[in-house]
Amino acid sequence: MEVITQIIRGGSSKGLFIDQSEVPPVGPERDAMILRLFGTPDRRQIDGLGGADKLTSKVAIIGPSKRADCDVSYLFGQVGTEHPTLDWQSNCGNISAGAALYAANQGLGTVSGGCRTIRIEQNNTGRVIVATVPETNGVPNKVGDFSIGGVPGQGPKIDLDFKDFSGSCLNRGLFPCGERRTYLNIPRLGELEVTVVDMANLHIFVHASDLCVRPSDSLDTLQSDRGLLKHLDNIRAKVALELGFFSAAELKVNLSRNMNPLVHIVDSAHGYYTDNGQSIPRGDIDLLVRSYSRGQFSKAYPGTGAVGTAVAACIKHTVPFSKLKQKVNDQHQQQISLGHPGGKMSIEVSVSEIEGMHYISQAQLGRTARILMTGVAYLD
Repeated sequence: MEVITQIIRGGSSKGLFIDQSEVPPVGPERDAMILRLFGTPDRRQIDGLGGADKLTSKVAIIGPSKRADCDVSYLFGQVGTEHPTLDWQSNCGNISAGAALYAANQGLGTVSGGCRTIRIEQNNTGRVIVATVPETNGVPNKVGDFSIGGVPGQGPKIDLDFKDFSGSCLNRGLFPCGERRTYLNIPRLGELEVTVVDMANLHIFVHASDLCVRPSDSLDTLQSDRGLLKHLDNIRAKVALELGFFSAAELKVNLSRNMNPLVHIVDSAHGYYTDNGQSIPRGDIDLLVRSYSRGQFSKAYPGTGAVGTAVAACIKHTVPFSKLKQKVNDQHQQQISLGHPGGKMSIEVSVSEIEGMHYISQAQLGRTARILMTGVAYLD
C-alpha cells in the first residue's frame, strides 16, 4: 500500500502531512495505518518515517472544512514511539504552522498586501486558527528574516492567532478550576499552588521554587531527576482527575498516551544557556519556562504552551503573572517573551476583563515552516 505524504517542519516540530483522502475513516484501521507509517512501536522508529522523539513523531491530516467560515480542516495526532499509541485529543501550535503552509501551497484562503490569510478549522478542538502566510505572485515565500528558538537559520514569518481557543479542551472557560490559582495536595510535596488554564491545550503552571528546581538546568539534569518526574506525574494525575479529564480507571494509560494536561515550570527571568550553548540574557525574556508531559521534558516549548503561558501572564493573580519582574500594564495588547531550552519566543496577547470574564482578542504566535519532502510512503 502506498500513501502520498509530505514531511513538513512546522515551528520547532516536524511531522507527516497527509491529505484526508489518503487515510481510512476514523477508527482502528486509520490508527493502524498511521502507526505503521511511523514505524511505531519502536523507540527508534527504524522501520518508518517517525523521528524517534515526541517533537518529530507527529501527524497532520488535512482536508476540506465543513465550516463555511474556514478554508481548510486540520486534524493533529501525537504518535507514540515505543508504545503503539495515538493521541487525537491534543493540539500542536508548531505543527499548525505546517498546516498553514500546506494550505497556502494549495492556494486556499484570501490574499491581501502580499500575505495569504487562511482560516484553519482545528478539528481536535472545533476552534479556528487564523494564519497569515507571506507570499509573492501566489507562491508562499521561501526566504525570510524571522528566526525561532530551537530551529537553525531564518525563514518567512507565519503568524498564528489562537484567540478562539479559550476553553477549547473542556468548554468551561479559561480557568476550568473556577479560579486563577488553586491548591493541590501532592504526595511528598504537600499543598502546591498552581494555575490551570484551558487555552489551546490544558496547561498546569507551577512555581519552580515549589519543586526545588532551577529551570535553567540542562534538560538532561531535569530529565534524570526521578523524584521531580514523579512529582510532575502526580500533578498531572491530580488535575486530570479533579477536572474529570480522565477517569480513575483510564488514568494510567491516558497519562502515558495523551499530551494533555501539560505541566509548565515557571520562574522569573534570568540569564541561561540553551541546550545548544546559546547565551540568553535576562533582559531578553519575561519568564523562564520548561514544559513536561508523558514522562518527558520538551526540547523546545509547545506553541500552545506559549499561548497559554502568555495569556495567563497577562492576568493578575496567576502563577505566570507572579513571576513577571515587570508586570504587564493596563494596555490590552502585550508582548510576552519566554525563555525555553531551544531559545526564546514571543507572543502577542490582548486580554480584557469585563465583570470577571476574560476576553481574548489576540493570542498570536510567530513561527516558520518548511516543506522538507513530498513523496510516496510504502506501508508494506
